[in-house]
Amino acid sequence: MLRNSETRADADTMSRALRAVADAARLRLLRLCADRPTSVSELAAATSDSEPNVSRHLKQLAQAGLLRRVRRGQRVEYQPATDAGFPAELLGLLLSRLAPDDAALREARARLHAIEAGARASLRGSAADWVVTSRLGRSLRGALGSEFSRDIAGARVLVRSQHREVLEALLQDDQRSALPGGAPRVTLRATSKPEKNVLQFWLEAEGFDAEVLTSGEVRTGGVFDVCLEAPLHDELRELDQLPALLQRARARLGDAGVLWCVVPYDLLEEQGSPPTRLRTLLAECGIDCLAIAPVEAEGRHVLVARGRVRATRSVITTSTSQSAAVRG
Repeated sequence: MLRNSETRADADTMSRALRAVADAARLRLLRLCADRPTSVSELAAATSDSEPNVSRHLKQLAQAGLLRRVRRGQRVEYQPATDAGFPAELLGLLLSRLAPDDAALREARARLHAIEAGARASLRGSAADWVVTSRLGRSLRGALGSEFSRDIAGARVLVRSQHREVLEALLQDDQRSALPGGAPRVTLRATSKPEKNVLQFWLEAEGFDAEVLTSGEVRTGGVFDVCLEAPLHDELRELDQLPALLQRARARLGDAGVLWCVVPYDLLEEQGSPPTRLRTLLAECGIDCLAIAPVEAEGRHVLVARGRVRATRSVITTSTSQSAAVRG
């Protein structure tokens, strides 16, 4: 038997939910949010209502336990609540009974589809601008060569590049299946959430399998076996930016991890021989340079370097101690 306080609380919950749905506009908002998680601005555009009105309706539905507010980065979405109880039961009943041919609902759905199509078209255009095909990309792919293929086989690989030819070498099934050690597990690094969205759209459109993380997410994403840093043209303009880039790449690599980096040749020219200067910078970051090759195409001259993380003193000491113990 429910006590009086529990009965009143239960009645309050029921009356709150019933008041929230006693409005045709809020019923349609419930249906639209059940179709897919949706934001206030999208719902306002779809229903031809103002954002303050829509926000007020959604807040009432959320307070009644019918919707929940979910933050995804900068975006806030509303979707049906999943908690058990009277609001969830009422929500299920309403969604099952609401006529699909409701004229206002049909128009709102059509507008939402148009908004989604426009967003995808915008992403498609951004992806076409971001992932570029070029002679430089083809030359870089050739410079990476078989050594790169051996490095990435079966490895966890972090990549920063906008060259289609380089990305396809990592992501195309025929390229991956040919690797003797198995396909790499590829993560593309984005510098921002919008850039992440563009890369995710490009991967989906091309049918490629890879994850995309922002630079902040990479910091907590574990370590990688191989890191390829081919900064965008405007990301590496000053020499003092290069040590920081190399240090960040070093921090993401595990023991004996391999770094491939692409550095503009003219960035290093003021301090003697560019290959020698790049070897020195890598060494200062704890990376032994194994090879450097110049690449030139389309008026751009870059150095492609391959290096391996140097064993730390503690690892060397431990190894030496173990060897001595075995000899003893």
